[in-house]
Amino acid sequence: MDIKKTLIAYNPKSGRFSKEKLSYILSYLKNKGIYSEGLDLTEKYVDKEFASRFDAVLVAGGDGSLNSVVNRLVFTDIPVAQLPIGTVNLFCLENKTPFSLPAALNEIIYKYRPLRIPLGKANDQYFLEMAGIGFDAFLVKIMEERLGIKSQKRHFFDNFFKYLSFIINIIKMAGKYGFGDISLENLSKGNFYHANQIIVSNIKRYGGPFVIFPDNSILDINFRIILMENLKGRFDVILSILKSFIFYEKYRSNEDLYQEAESVYISSAVPSMNNSIFFQLDGEYAGRLPVKIKKVKDAVTMLINPGQISA
Repeated sequence: MDIKKTLIAYNPKSGRFSKEKLSYILSYLKNKGIYSEGLDLTEKYVDKEFASRFDAVLVAGGDGSLNSVVNRLVFTDIPVAQLPIGTVNLFCLENKTPFSLPAALNEIIYKYRPLRIPLGKANDQYFLEMAGIGFDAFLVKIMEERLGIKSQKRHFFDNFFKYLSFIINIIKMAGKYGFGDISLENLSKGNFYHANQIIVSNIKRYGGPFVIFPDNSILDINFRIILMENLKGRFDVILSILKSFIFYEKYRSNEDLYQEAESVYISSAVPSMNNSIFFQLDGEYAGRLPVKIKKVKDAVTMLINPGQISA
């Protein structure tokens, strides 16, 4: 792909963002003869008409920033890529984008190819990576409310401690959370299942570099879904997460714990409790139950590592 003009959609609140990194991105592109223009995502949304003036949109931010851009550019031919500037950068990991910013820029500009890929859609919101229903969404909501949006400059250790804080809060808040009974209807099969926590995923990883869906692909038309049941406290949460990492084959062979579906409907088993159970999309709080989640084909154009296309 011949890229001559790029829009750099950046989030100055992202975990690994700095003014120096933004300056490097702009200088790199200028030195390559590529025109670039920055857009601060905390001040403006990416507009389809404006973005169409560029050959590509590079998101200098985390998975939440990428999600916000993708939701604005659905069903367009404007290619989007993620630079590794966020706390976790799950899509970069999935797309095998280098962690090093210079290497990532070189790969994206000169090697990656535009491809229409599926997205998940939860009610009226799109997501690129995954949806979490239950405890993880509660934790995301609490963390957003407690941390707010901080404007100070961040460096490696700020980012590390932010992630460490999230892990500690998983353990801490799991002892206080009231795990409700959640019902999932697999609309592809017409079957019903129950759990206390559900993960509906487009990708291999969850919560960082942890692979819990090794068969998944961003190109698949079906979700992979893990249902965690019998959760009552922090020990059950930790044990269930560890089981999903270590005993993946056991999960995959048990349809009460593992599903593949193109669409699902999720609600509280007690309808009056829907308002107290949350869901999150790509690590951002998204709403309360009920939620219908479905795959949407050819929904967004991404710059994809050629190795992913042939895999």
